[in-house]
Amino acid sequence: MPDRPPPSGRSRFVLNAGLALYLLGTGTAAIFAPVPEIPAVAALMALALLNRQALNRPAWIIGSLVVMLVIWGLVAGWLDEAGALSRVTFLSAFLVALGMLSRAASRAPDIRSAAVVVASRPRGARYLFVSLGTHIFAIFLNFGAASLMATLLAQTRDKLERQNAVEDVTLSMLRGFGAMPMWSPLALSTIVTLSILPEINYFEVLPYGLAAAALYLAAGYMARKGPVPASGPATATPVMPTRSEQLILLRVVARVALLVAVAFALNRFADLSMPASVLLAVLIFSLAWWMIQVTSGSAPGLYDELAATASSGANEIVIVSCAGFLGAVIAWFVSSFDGDLPVPPDALAPVLIALVPMGMVLGGVSALNPIVSASILLGLLHPLVPEAALLWLALAAIIGWGITAASTPFTANVLITTRIMQVAPGPLLRRHNIRLTVLSLAVLGLFCAAGSYISLQG
Repeated sequence: MPDRPPPSGRSRFVLNAGLALYLLGTGTAAIFAPVPEIPAVAALMALALLNRQALNRPAWIIGSLVVMLVIWGLVAGWLDEAGALSRVTFLSAFLVALGMLSRAASRAPDIRSAAVVVASRPRGARYLFVSLGTHIFAIFLNFGAASLMATLLAQTRDKLERQNAVEDVTLSMLRGFGAMPMWSPLALSTIVTLSILPEINYFEVLPYGLAAAALYLAAGYMARKGPVPASGPATATPVMPTRSEQLILLRVVARVALLVAVAFALNRFADLSMPASVLLAVLIFSLAWWMIQVTSGSAPGLYDELAATASSGANEIVIVSCAGFLGAVIAWFVSSFDGDLPVPPDALAPVLIALVPMGMVLGGVSALNPIVSASILLGLLHPLVPEAALLWLALAAIIGWGITAASTPFTANVLITTRIMQVAPGPLLRRHNIRLTVLSLAVLGLFCAAGSYISLQG
């Protein structure tokens, strides 16, 4: 069959918007009632083909694998039994909703003003403000936080070079972003992990994730390139933001807190799972924000918004949704043997759990996205790990995801940040981040192994 060029102009716009709307509507409706799932998979395939020029090699590989598995499952009759189609339906809707939220946040004047406040701190305080700012912005903007902060800081590259601080601020952005997947309910790490391990409640993970993020940021701050020289030219910028700048920062933090509170409220009072609550919260928040911007004339129409979200996020939508499908199939395949496979002894479970973060980092070094590596590892280990130790498996994956995001040269945030800052990612991470990565993996592995061992003994 000849390779036809993708539709262009108006037809491409209408198709992208229609497919995004269908995926978003189907995934949201599936929270409340059963929906046909094969059409959602077909819509995802159509979205991938329509935007095939935007897909990278991992997206093509995992997408092709999923297509073959879907065909096999339909022919062999095991597809519905595996429960993988519902994973695709949910994750594709979540990525569309998250893309709309990111676009709305990127247009907000106070988000950009807050980023300017963070990026303009003097050298002594800049690392801390940039890492914490990137961390907060990433909750709304995801990978867009890396682009926003790096673009602002790159405008002062000459000054940063004179201070020998280019690599330092680049690391602060990477570490600030990497701490976000360790706890945020909106992070893909949380959504993917909890969708594979539905036995785990998000609030069981939250205290450990917050502690891990705080420790990781603190360790990164202590590992920065060295103390600020005692002497040097005076700067007109105060270390602490002015009162008006503090109000700008507080507005951004308040929005994050409100979004998280809505997700928590839906989980608590509507009796929904945390992934479902987060999807609804993101959708409500993004639509409300978009409507406010439309009334002020700063946002496009809904179809324009959906079309832009679909075309710009097609690669991530395909990878995340297909990785979720793959993880579900692996878990079903392992559990379907029903005792025919040798089950590892309980004493081995802590070791397997401790190796999960290391496997994710090694996969990241080999250009394997943590979405894929986490889905494969969780899908394989979920049926083999005793239920008493599943919390520690979830923690190993969620926190390991954050470490991977900041320590491997092929993750999206690393590629975006280093490209804008004109820094080679591999040498930067090998010279200045490998010790933090190794230390983080050792501490996380030992902690999860000890926690799972104690849980199994009880």
